[in-house]
Amino acid sequence: MTTTDDRSGKPAERPPLKWYWKLTGCLFFGYAILYMLMPALNSFGIESIRCEVISAKPYTSSGGTRGSASTAGVLVETTNCGKIHVSQGVAFDNQEEVAASFKASSEYEFDLGWFSRVVTKDITHDIPSAQGYRLVE
Repeated sequence: MTTTDDRSGKPAERPPLKWYWKLTGCLFFGYAILYMLMPALNSFGIESIRCEVISAKPYTSSGGTRGSASTAGVLVETTNCGKIHVSQGVAFDNQEEVAASFKASSEYEFDLGWFSRVVTKDITHDIPSAQGYRLVE
């Protein structure tokens, strides 16, 4: 059933969508696409940064619906780079060992992808994820 205009008998035209609803939709879908591409964007443009470690502790990050997906990791606090999340090679059964392997007051080199360096650290001021790390001797 179509709605018609009272006088002409022609189908009634829908009013145009407001600009702010279009903008909201574009921003939502843009964010969703960026979020889905995050692993790919974090796997290129990898650069190493040197940071002095203060401490490291086991850290479990959660995501998904109501936090249903959990990832084991280690949260490393540094003097000159802030906090860095390490999850490569970390499982729930070796989380404590990996955290204990970091030596306080030692310098480490962390490999950060483009997304972690630019978007996560600089724009959203969140905790970047390291692709790898090594002790600098």
